[in-house]
Amino acid sequence: MPAYGEPLPPYPERYAKGVWLFNNRHFFECHEILEELWLESIGTEKIFYQMIIHAAVCFVHWENGNRKGVLSLQHTFKQKAAQVAAATYMGLDIAKMLQDMAALVEPLRHDANVALAPLESIVTPILSTSGFEPLPVDERELLVLGRHIEESEA
Repeated sequence: MPAYGEPLPPYPERYAKGVWLFNNRHFFECHEILEELWLESIGTEKIFYQMIIHAAVCFVHWENGNRKGVLSLQHTFKQKAAQVAAATYMGLDIAKMLQDMAALVEPLRHDANVALAPLESIVTPILSTSGFEPLPVDERELLVLGRHIEESEA
């Protein structure tokens, strides 16, 4: 049962697609698809979307070899997660996400000698959900979200 004030399923399609994008390592595109929801939302829901966006952008920085960006976004991700006063929200297991992100990023914070491995060589967290299935994003949507083509061309 959802917590008081938590949105009930079905959740927004963009959210379900954002989860799929994150889980399939399309982190930039995850950020892009969730940004509109974040801008349109308020309260806990707004913070929740921002939390996922910060986690996704953490891995965009990782892919670009930006250790400082990785650490900064992990920090703001944790801050946003702490503001969502639930272990699970909108079907997403936040407690597991926090644990998985910390296991991957915190060693970098505690030891400057730990190398930032290439993104393709690490196992990134999977957003564990219940009550809904993430919605796959097709190749055309990926191109639009990745800004490889203009949306007017789509």
